[in-house]
Amino acid sequence: MEAVSNVPKLRLLVLSEIDDWDFGRQLKACGHDIVAWVRPRWKRDPTCGGLCHAVRTTIKAILCLPKPIRTIKPRFGAWRWLNKEKILRITSPNVNSPTFVEHVKRLNVDLIVVYFFSQILKTAILQTPRLGILNCHPSLLPRYGGPHPAFWMLKNGESVAGVTVHVMTEKIDAGDIVAQQELMIGENENAGQLMQRQHHAAAALLTEAVNAMAQGTIDPRPQNIAERSYFGKIKAADTTLDWNGSARQIANLWRALQPYEPLAACLNGTTIRIYDARPQEGPPSGRVPGEIMAKQSGRLLVQTGNGYLEIRSYEIVPFHGWVNRILQEFRLPVGSRFDLAPSAMGLTSKAAS
Repeated sequence: MEAVSNVPKLRLLVLSEIDDWDFGRQLKACGHDIVAWVRPRWKRDPTCGGLCHAVRTTIKAILCLPKPIRTIKPRFGAWRWLNKEKILRITSPNVNSPTFVEHVKRLNVDLIVVYFFSQILKTAILQTPRLGILNCHPSLLPRYGGPHPAFWMLKNGESVAGVTVHVMTEKIDAGDIVAQQELMIGENENAGQLMQRQHHAAAALLTEAVNAMAQGTIDPRPQNIAERSYFGKIKAADTTLDWNGSARQIANLWRALQPYEPLAACLNGTTIRIYDARPQEGPPSGRVPGEIMAKQSGRLLVQTGNGYLEIRSYEIVPFHGWVNRILQEFRLPVGSRFDLAPSAMGLTSKAAS
């Protein structure tokens, strides 16, 4: 506590669209002043009362709507915290507009901190705060630069993730590195679970970086451009299941999409939404990739290019609830075969949102 009390106080502007993130609380505990918090738009507090939740759940059950994808329980609520602390919330559809830049100048902030913000900052705003801008990126830069690193790391089967605090420049995710922290990826961890851990690791790492900035002990180091890898926005083709791939590759794609959407497959024009799946190893069966090898209540075992995919929960589109469970009994018989590499099937990925 004595070390914290000796940290000079800074005035900060925060740009972040993450609600499950306790950076503000940690920053205030160190004595810093958050002048305002900026998002392109502010949604209403997503929570509602217990009665509201019960009514919605009952209506879904009656109408047999899809069972919800498993959500990640928040560990913190930035919205409520901002209300409690009476911190100014600013809506800015364009942080590079002359109007917003002038507004930031009037706020007289020392430092801007950015984390999961959907706009690219240009020269005018970058040069506004006295100490510049710190950005936190959810990967170990220079690897996995770009907007959706958790998706790409999981899809590619990486075992290590992390977060990086760096000085923000006009070139995306290319500024000098201030601090980094590795995070091991669990074997069955999905994108939502990984991102939640990244959010809270980022809060602590950013707080340390702000304190170092305030004390003048920050020591940025250039990124090794030779090691840089960049992955862009997620396209429909990036979320397409290919049964020629291994069971592990398919399961990794499913993990990369969770909990935002199911993995979609196609069989004779019928779309199947996969809500839970696990890879299985085993000797070659002589079956072709995509062929259903076994079936039991609510589950399928499918041959892949290498190993088997155990589908533990699925829906036959457009049916839901008890109607879907009845149809599963006589649809998708053993021996039927999924399309090997279906097209986008008219689905737009939500994983990027």
